[in-house]
Amino acid sequence: MPDSIELRDIELMRRLSKGDESAFLEFYRRHQGGLYRYALHMAGRPEAAADVVQETFLSLIRQSGKFDEEKGAPAAFLYGIARNHLRKLWEKEGRYVAFSTGMGGGDVTGWDGEGGNHNGNGRYPAKPGEQETVLEGLERAEIVRLLREAVLTLPEHYREPVTLCDLEGKTYIEASALLACPVGTVRSRLNRARSILLEKLRPNRLGAKVLGPRSGGKT
Repeated sequence: MPDSIELRDIELMRRLSKGDESAFLEFYRRHQGGLYRYALHMAGRPEAAADVVQETFLSLIRQSGKFDEEKGAPAAFLYGIARNHLRKLWEKEGRYVAFSTGMGGGDVTGWDGEGGNHNGNGRYPAKPGEQETVLEGLERAEIVRLLREAVLTLPEHYREPVTLCDLEGKTYIEASALLACPVGTVRSRLNRARSILLEKLRPNRLGAKVLGPRSGGKT
């Protein structure tokens, strides 16, 4: 049964399909931030992510009448539109968009160094009771860079669950709803994606600090 958030989204989509501008603005405010982060992790560049978000919401206005609440949540419909725009971007610029250091500072890793416990806000956690030294800060920034580069090389169907579960901190159930696929599929793809990332990061001495012996997950 849909929760209160999804029920509100469904109501907004119904109103949006009838041309209600206030419904669009509320729906935009509710989902713009999460959609931008998703697009940023998937595309690798802020300007590309911003373009994807803009095109996605423009498409949503035109396609709102196609939404069928029996087939999935409004958020899944929105992310499906974004996925199509990302694919157009990849077709235009190449299958994998080049990594850009312009993504910002070291604030979006997905795992800690103790076996893969995600901290929920995308930050690489410092050790309890310790202040981060300059060298530790530089090392953390390098870990973020390596992880982002590795994630951007993943095929789309592996990159998405990593982005949603490990970088965004969503549960398997939440990711399943957004990707419109079974929880088991999300889990298996995520496990495979983590294995690929391990292979890419292990040769680097910092790899073990990004991915522990076995990454965990949330249901």
